[in-house]
Amino acid sequence: MKKLVLTLALAVAALPAMAYGNSNIKVSLWDRIAAAAPNNNIDEIVGLDLGIGSTAEHVSGVQFDFIYANTKNDFDGVQWAWILAVTPEFKGWQAALVSLADQFTGLQSGFINYNKQDFTGVQWGLGNATDSFTGVQLGVVNYARSVNGLQFGLINYTEDIHGLQIGLANIARNGWFPAMILVNGRF
Repeated sequence: MKKLVLTLALAVAALPAMAYGNSNIKVSLWDRIAAAAPNNNIDEIVGLDLGIGSTAEHVSGVQFDFIYANTKNDFDGVQWAWILAVTPEFKGWQAALVSLADQFTGLQSGFINYNKQDFTGVQWGLGNATDSFTGVQLGVVNYARSVNGLQFGLINYTEDIHGLQIGLANIARNGWFPAMILVNGRF
């Protein structure tokens, strides 16, 4: 009996330490109403985060949510939601009706894609916007303060381009001309 009590006491004493490890799977009902396994840490996910709407601190793996997916810090992997996907620092593929990030590397797809700072990769949607862009923007309307790569859409706008714009209206302040139809750019 003493061994059983001692084992239970040690297991209960170890629970707080286990709570700080990563979880491999998280199921969210809404925002922070969630459960995670193996240690119920709903903030550090290495694996799968599945739910209706979810918020986590860090995710490395897949975050798949029906309404919104939100990661407060960094994200590595695939983030998908029907309506809204939000992450400050992102590496991988982000997809939703509205996809938002600060720093991005990878593929950002949705109806509206917005990135606050540096973007490296592909933005693909109806409207794409970012500050500093390296890669390819594919959309109806593409905006980037600085472009190093290709903008392909009906309306393309940039202040500083090192690359090519292809579309109906192409505006590049330092391009061959400030505004051109079909093609504009600078190499």
